Amino acid sequence: MSVENLLGSRARIRILKVLLDKGELNITAIAKEAEVNYKTASRHLEELKDMGVITEKVFGRVRIFKVNHDDPRVKALKSMFNSIGGLNGSIHGRRDR
Repeated sequence: MSVENLLGSRARIRILKVLLDKGELNITAIAKEAEVNYKTASRHLEELKDMGVITEKVFGRVRIFKVNHDDPRVKALKSMFNSIGGLNGSIHGRRDR
């Protein structure tokens, strides 16, 4: 999998930032936090899951997603986002006041 596939979409980057910052969330919460619609979030989450970057837990009809901290790409992403100020602030890279 190439870097372009992993980071080739603003929505996917926003979703990754949300999951790295917030931990485990369902699709609705991820979509709201990442400021994307439900269908977009669902599609990108499936792609990220297929890449092995995130994992999914299912509780009945509820699907919970989180980053796969065992994946070295996740560690690299977290380091990159922290170094450019992309975590612990807004998803747009600016710190919330």
